[in-house]
Amino acid sequence: MKTTKILTVFQLEILYRIILQRIAKGYTAGQLAFLIGAASQYVEEVEAFQRPFYTSDDLHRIALALEEEHLQNLYPSVTDNDELLISVQKTEYKNRWVYTYCRVDEQNEEEVLFMLREDLDPTHEDMPDGDDVLAIVEDTIDVLTRSGYFYEAKLPIEVFQSINKLLPTYISPFYIQLAMATFCREYDFEAPLRLVGSEKSAYRYEEC
Repeated sequence: MKTTKILTVFQLEILYRIILQRIAKGYTAGQLAFLIGAASQYVEEVEAFQRPFYTSDDLHRIALALEEEHLQNLYPSVTDNDELLISVQKTEYKNRWVYTYCRVDEQNEEEVLFMLREDLDPTHEDMPDGDDVLAIVEDTIDVLTRSGYFYEAKLPIEVFQSINKLLPTYISPFYIQLAMATFCREYDFEAPLRLVGSEKSAYRYEEC
């Protein structure tokens, strides 16, 4: 599906940098949305021009998730507020997603500005050691829960960082998101954690 939207040059450059960085980190749009405490489709819909551009709070949390020491690294050096009509199309090709962003001129002709490719979203079945990794993450979350870690509400990015500090090998957001679901009352009434927040702010995990 192709969608179009008017963006400033400044916004388009930020969007490009974020997509490039998240693909380089190995994060899907859904994983980045999880890390910043947003709805599962949020990042994908921003990238596809189906939602308004990121808020300043979003950008701050995205910088944390992408491990950018300074938020300004996501911004171009020059603020260009000229507006462009941009189209984006996401297609599947040879087990990859291909994003094509084009500038649309007054004659409705398109000029390709950039194309990006990433692997299809993984599933649990794609991971040969998935059950073992998931069990380790669940044990770690259990320890954090019993130690009072969630007494103060925590952003998903904070949980991700804490788990990766405790464990000797890197754990992707994919497993942490799966594991957190088993501790959250949104999915299990007897679970020890709950989601707090709203559509307009990042959600957090908090002790019940």
